[in-house]
Amino acid sequence: MESKNTVEEKLVEDLAAHVAETTDRNVPILLLALQDILDRVVSGSQKAEQVKKAIWKFELLQSVLIALRQDFSQIQGKWKTAASLSKILAHCSVGLDPPDSHEFHAIFLPESVERLLILCRNLQHRYMKIPEGATVSTKSDLLQCFNEVLESLRWLFSGHVFLTSNVLRSNYLLQMLITDDKETGISLLGTIQSAVRINPSVLDTLDEKLVNSLLDEIIYKLSAFSDAEVGAAATRALVNIADVYQHLIKMLYSRYKGLRPLLSRWTGKGFGRDLKKLLQLLDAGSAQEAEMQRLHRAATTIQAIIRGFMARRRLKKADRAFASLQKNYRIHQEKKDQQKASHRQERELQHQLLVARRRAMRETRQKQLDMITAMHPADIDKYLEISQIQSAVKLQAIWRGVLERRKLGLRKATAQQVRAAITIQRYIRRYLKRQEVKRKEPMLWQPPPGLTDDRRVELQNLIEERKNANPSKCVERQDQEELHLRAQDAWMHYLSRRLVMKKTFQRREALLASLEMDADLLATAPKLSEATNRDVYTFTSHSAPVAAKALANHKEEFNLLRQPWWKKMHLEDKTDEDLEGLEETVMF
Repeated sequence: MESKNTVEEKLVEDLAAHVAETTDRNVPILLLALQDILDRVVSGSQKAEQVKKAIWKFELLQSVLIALRQDFSQIQGKWKTAASLSKILAHCSVGLDPPDSHEFHAIFLPESVERLLILCRNLQHRYMKIPEGATVSTKSDLLQCFNEVLESLRWLFSGHVFLTSNVLRSNYLLQMLITDDKETGISLLGTIQSAVRINPSVLDTLDEKLVNSLLDEIIYKLSAFSDAEVGAAATRALVNIADVYQHLIKMLYSRYKGLRPLLSRWTGKGFGRDLKKLLQLLDAGSAQEAEMQRLHRAATTIQAIIRGFMARRRLKKADRAFASLQKNYRIHQEKKDQQKASHRQERELQHQLLVARRRAMRETRQKQLDMITAMHPADIDKYLEISQIQSAVKLQAIWRGVLERRKLGLRKATAQQVRAAITIQRYIRRYLKRQEVKRKEPMLWQPPPGLTDDRRVELQNLIEERKNANPSKCVERQDQEELHLRAQDAWMHYLSRRLVMKKTFQRREALLASLEMDADLLATAPKLSEATNRDVYTFTSHSAPVAAKALANHKEEFNLLRQPWWKKMHLEDKTDEDLEGLEETVMF
């Protein structure tokens, strides 16, 4: 490490000796070697700091500053050499902390800023004096050198923040802003914007008159130029100044009355974001309101960032499921491909069947033609007539089938509607029947039929006689309450079962009546030889289940009669379940 540092310091010392011995015209060319020495070390490292201290120690930085005062139009490399020297000056000054820091910070750095601004002024003056017929490369070279010097100036005051005040106070900066050149004006507005961004409080240290002069030039460029790049640079500079300088809104309101209509003509020029922000500041009306709007926009930005973070987090979670989604999609695609392949095979098979059918039709027609050729001429007309009749019959049958199939859907729908109507009517009839039965049933509060006043008095007397004949054994209050509860339970049980008992009684009475009628019919039935149709009708049942059961028994008996004798041998040993199974087979 020490040997390398010694080599680099030796190079700096040798270069200082050559600079001291050479003429003033060759000094700038020799000082360009400092760039090679700086490139040998890593920027920001301790080694680079030692090299910069050596350059300051041998007064090479002062030599660079003095060399920048020369007229570079007479020096080799011309203004490119000046741009390179300004870059060396800026890079060597940033990160340097020499022992005599007062001289460095109070004298050298302000002079460096002033010298770089003078160099920029000279470059701008030469750039603007080039006639229109000159080569494009000459103007582009000067503009490139101008931008490089400004970049070196930005690098210098970004490393030493207090220099931003010197930059904005300089008359040379204001002189360069006054010019009407587009390219250099954009670069200068960018320099002002960088200075305000690096040192937000720099405008508070400046005189109000100087701030007004800078604002006048920026507003002038908004009003005088129609190029979108100039408008964007000026608008961006005003927005950055407004973010750090609280008095800007009041100054814009007091000094520039027609600024808002002036800004409106820049709408749609490609820098709508900055223009919208500046218009919002103007619409606020006061610095406090502008600050509130700025805080609101900041909160909105923070919310947007948080929402973006949450959205990205959800996307990361979704990415984990994306693999399974792709897998399922591939499986789905494979199934679709398999289905397409199967459909293709089916179509090929159908095509083959169609080809085979057509081939068979051609062969059949060929056979018919051969047969007709072999027939006697007298039989050909008769055969053709018969063939036409058969073809017509077949076509008519096919057409009738087509018509019937067309009507099949309507018939199915009609049949379904009929079945639905029958079902609805059945349920409605049942519901109405239940309602009719409920209406006919006596209410609980109504007395039962036949309970007249005389009958009530008679029953009351019977109850009194029974109570007197059988007095209650419950003497105590608790026993009487228990007896009362049992009586109430019995009464409620009777009331809850009364309707069921009534229906059961009605069914029992109907069954007894049916049995009595059947017994009378069997008792008065005539002999089979004497039976008439009227007698047969009296024995006919109008119940569908009974008729179906009778028909099944009848078919069973006939089936048994037709079977051979050896199948009837063990019929007596069959159980009831076997007989029921046999009945089902007979029915179906």
